[in-house]
Amino acid sequence: MTRIERNRCVRWRLGWLPGGTPRPCPFHPSQTLTKSHSIHCLNMHRRLQLPETIVDPLPFLLNKLPHRIPHSFQAALPWSLRWPTICTILHELDYLCHDKIPPSPPPNIGQRFLEWLPNVSR
Repeated sequence: MTRIERNRCVRWRLGWLPGGTPRPCPFHPSQTLTKSHSIHCLNMHRRLQLPETIVDPLPFLLNKLPHRIPHSFQAALPWSLRWPTICTILHELDYLCHDKIPPSPPPNIGQRFLEWLPNVSR
């Protein structure tokens, strides 16, 4: 995980993304960019393939991050699919919090974590 990716995860967990005073959402100017709006605006449930019953999908997945290298392909595979999406969502959210339309994420987003996972084709 790069320093920027770790920074975004920590800021989301601490409630700093979306940060400070609520601002208008660049995509929906009539809505303020709150945590609940960002979850719906960025289609987090659909993109992370989680049911809508999970109130806050990012902490749900971040709490499940492995502490050790998974020993099986089956344990690593879900992370190889979800981690780039998590990093992309946090990248987009970081830009939205600064009143900017997010650019395309870097092509290697989340790559360090993926390299840490065993036996996952990249």
